[in-house]
Amino acid sequence: MNLRELNIFLTVCGCGSMSEAARKLYMTQPAISQSISDLEEEYNIKLFDRIGKKLVLTYAGEILKDYSKKILVLINETQNTLKNISNMKMGRLRIGASRTAGTYLVPTIIGKFINVYENIELPYFIDNTSEIVKMILDNDIDLGIVEGPIHSSNIIVRHYLNDELYLICSKDHHWAKNPIVNVEEIASENMIIRERGSGTREVFENTMKEHNANYNIKLELNSIEAIKKAVEANIGISVISKLAIKDELESGKIVKVKIEGVRFLRNFNIIYHKDKYLSELFKKFVDFLYNNICP
Repeated sequence: MNLRELNIFLTVCGCGSMSEAARKLYMTQPAISQSISDLEEEYNIKLFDRIGKKLVLTYAGEILKDYSKKILVLINETQNTLKNISNMKMGRLRIGASRTAGTYLVPTIIGKFINVYENIELPYFIDNTSEIVKMILDNDIDLGIVEGPIHSSNIIVRHYLNDELYLICSKDHHWAKNPIVNVEEIASENMIIRERGSGTREVFENTMKEHNANYNIKLELNSIEAIKKAVEANIGISVISKLAIKDELESGKIVKVKIEGVRFLRNFNIIYHKDKYLSELFKKFVDFLYNNICP
């Protein structure tokens, strides 16, 4: 067994077919099949069952998949460590961010960081909080910046900065003339809200539950910009991070509505796996985050 064979095996697992793995690795399908056969013959086991046209892992295959991931993770961390020794001249840190943080915070931070460390790679991914948590647990990213509550004991959560969701309506909405309401009034309006799994939605729902308040969801959208446009068009009301609506509030297209006795408060948090090796690059980037807070 060698690293090349493990990489081929994991690629076949991910692709679900020998032919697709061959295309992804720029190899021939017979070469892929031979590599899998060599592993099976070496240990006298079967790694895949063919069910119709689909490859399905056997029990032995599942075990090898788990160990292969761990081995390749260790190798990746070893390579990053060696690169970090070279005075931060090379390195790669994979960052994930929920939609608000990924759109309105992370790009500015990354831009400043790579101006200081020019050859550092900082690929980053944007999704809702639950998906970023999954990516952390699957080791698809090294750290995340999210605003939603975290429900896994395998993740370290460090407070980053405070945020607030604003209840907003169109300038043409009847609330715009007197933007102060009771929480009970929300129930009679059409709510435009983020999809399940988003931090924004969870904070909104938890806060409304605390006040025993009802609401009527008209639209679920996974785009902050789409929600803002829908509110501008007076399709309904919404709650959005104050970071995301600075321009619209200044232009008057959207109106902030105060709810008597209610605020939607939350934190942005830095998260990473509890077993994560904290490389020099990791620690420098986290320090940079705290030294460049600019909501």
